Amino acid sequence: MFISTLSFSTRKPTSLLLVMCICQVFSAMSFAAWPIYFVTLQTEWLLTNYQVGWISGAYFMGYVCATPFLVGITDRMDARHIYLFSAFLGGVGCLCFAVFATDFWTACLSWALVGAGLAGTYMPGLQILNARLDDDTRLRLLPYYTSSFGIGSGMSFLVMGWLYSFTDARTAFIISAIASFIALFGVGLCVAPKAVEQEAGTLIRHPLDFRPALRNQRALFYIFSYGAHSYELFAFRSWLFAFLLFVGGYHTTGLSSMSISTIVSVMAFMGMISSVLGAKFCMRFGRARMIRLYGLLTVCVSAAFGLAGYIDFWLLVIAAGLFNITIMLDSASLTAGTVESASPHDRGALLAVHSMIGFGGGALGGPVAGWLLDQNGGEQSLTAWAIAMGLMGVGSFIVSILMHRLMRSRA
Repeated sequence: MFISTLSFSTRKPTSLLLVMCICQVFSAMSFAAWPIYFVTLQTEWLLTNYQVGWISGAYFMGYVCATPFLVGITDRMDARHIYLFSAFLGGVGCLCFAVFATDFWTACLSWALVGAGLAGTYMPGLQILNARLDDDTRLRLLPYYTSSFGIGSGMSFLVMGWLYSFTDARTAFIISAIASFIALFGVGLCVAPKAVEQEAGTLIRHPLDFRPALRNQRALFYIFSYGAHSYELFAFRSWLFAFLLFVGGYHTTGLSSMSISTIVSVMAFMGMISSVLGAKFCMRFGRARMIRLYGLLTVCVSAAFGLAGYIDFWLLVIAAGLFNITIMLDSASLTAGTVESASPHDRGALLAVHSMIGFGGGALGGPVAGWLLDQNGGEQSLTAWAIAMGLMGVGSFIVSILMHRLMRSRA
């Protein structure tokens, strides 16, 4: 690729981290395009809430399907090349949504393509850092990179909410495509290529051979916990804007859609800070112990989040903010747990399985919430919303159980 010949060397760890975080923000700019615009497209395309949820889930299914190829191969190929291809793929997916999406199936296919692009930027971006940082620096800096997805999703809600107030979905998806192409050129110009190093005597693993992950019992606890965490997190982010918009109208707050999207974006930024702080507490007091505690706390907050809409809109905003903070406490730590459990030559395999299970859980969160809405009165019923939102805490309950079992297995 011609970008390789233009690449500037970014050797300082903090400079490399900054470049990767900024590019991750641009790469994630499309994240909120569907969660914001389905509010109008659902009526225009005559979609049920279950179908809306599956379109949300298609993003993560695209991620899951692409991960074995785009992440698993990073043990044999410089992750930078994967990143460049995938940023291009994500941009093309956004353009396809803008031009071709007119119903459930075309939206699913286009949105899945965008998710596949994310698969080749998020975890391969992590691998770019893994290959260029020493062990101590890696453990110290990785939580900042994993949290940059929170910044990107927060910026996405802010930008898409602003666009929603005066333009249509087609324009929003075209702007998302441009952001993906900016990420492509950012990494291409600022990150130098690096050959993959193989330890002497190490057999070269096939990129689709995930047996190293399946044999690593300690890593599997973190991997399946990440799946439960993602189920909850992405259900929350897929439906939060619509939930706040409905409750704001129910209590006649008079808030505009842009104001509500700004609230959602602030929550995403708070989640980034929560993730970093949660990781620091894990390093100090023990990862499994703290993640178990975070999970139990989140279960309690999720119930309050589901019920707060009955009382007052601003009480719901506070509950949603607390729910977002507690969900994100373990986000970076679960990924760090998988990375720490892997040997260098198997890290790509473990991260591939980590991503597939994690975003497989994320793919189920939106449809389950949509199904619960349909089964309990639809999107115009406050009770239906309370049930769908309150039951998201099941994910954190599963995380707590898995971390408890991990602690017992060490005893």
